[in-house]
Amino acid sequence: MEDFEEHPIVIDGFSSVQAIRRAQRRTETDTPGRSGGKPDQQKENGHAKKAGARIDHTVIPGKHEIICYECDYLFMLAGRIQDTMCPKCHKPLKVTDHVIDGEWAESLRTIGTINIKEGAVLNGSELRARDIILAGNAENGIIRAGRRLELCKGARLNMAKTRMKDVFVRKGGEFEFSSTITLRDLEIEGSLKARIFADGLVIIKNGGTLDGELHTPHLVVEDGGGLKARVVIGIGKNRTTTHNIEPEIVTNLNYSG
Repeated sequence: MEDFEEHPIVIDGFSSVQAIRRAQRRTETDTPGRSGGKPDQQKENGHAKKAGARIDHTVIPGKHEIICYECDYLFMLAGRIQDTMCPKCHKPLKVTDHVIDGEWAESLRTIGTINIKEGAVLNGSELRARDIILAGNAENGIIRAGRRLELCKGARLNMAKTRMKDVFVRKGGEFEFSSTITLRDLEIEGSLKARIFADGLVIIKNGGTLDGELHTPHLVVEDGGGLKARVVIGIGKNRTTTHNIEPEIVTNLNYSG
């Protein structure tokens, strides 16, 4: 007793908790059914819980801009692009992709993609598609890209017969237009000289150059991009009368990234 009083045994809180947990585990092992079921059943229940948890993850389908090739009505289509019906004119809209690699005189209408290959020639045909990729000669054709027109090296077109929302000038493409171009977004990897009104975003990529006149609220010139143009930052609601509206910034730029 004297030894115990002089040297008492001290157990800290952490050791007490660990001892209680070990005692509980021994009790659960020695008592069948105490743990709530057999090991295999517990594993199955665990898998079931994990599987059930996956149901909570919801994937929101993407939305795509669609312009009806019958009435030019713009609407959004959720999920995968597939055959649908215009909510305004109620005409059926087909998703078919086409590749043109020779002389072509027929008209095509689709909410898919039309690819006009190098060497292809349009002869009086009218092409309407969501996206159009042009590497051939479309000077004698009518181009209607509901979303994006891609201009490749060697492409030829009459801008007066062309309509689109976005333009992408691919690497190696060199284009000069005398008429004013009105669009939403412009991305340049090649060379473009024109008078442009873009109410969205203009990006000049590495190796791309823009010359002429540019009106846009958003301009990005990446490293390696070239800009030699009169630039107006800001754009009027009516682009045909923008010259009567006081711009935010007007400057002549000669820049090479």
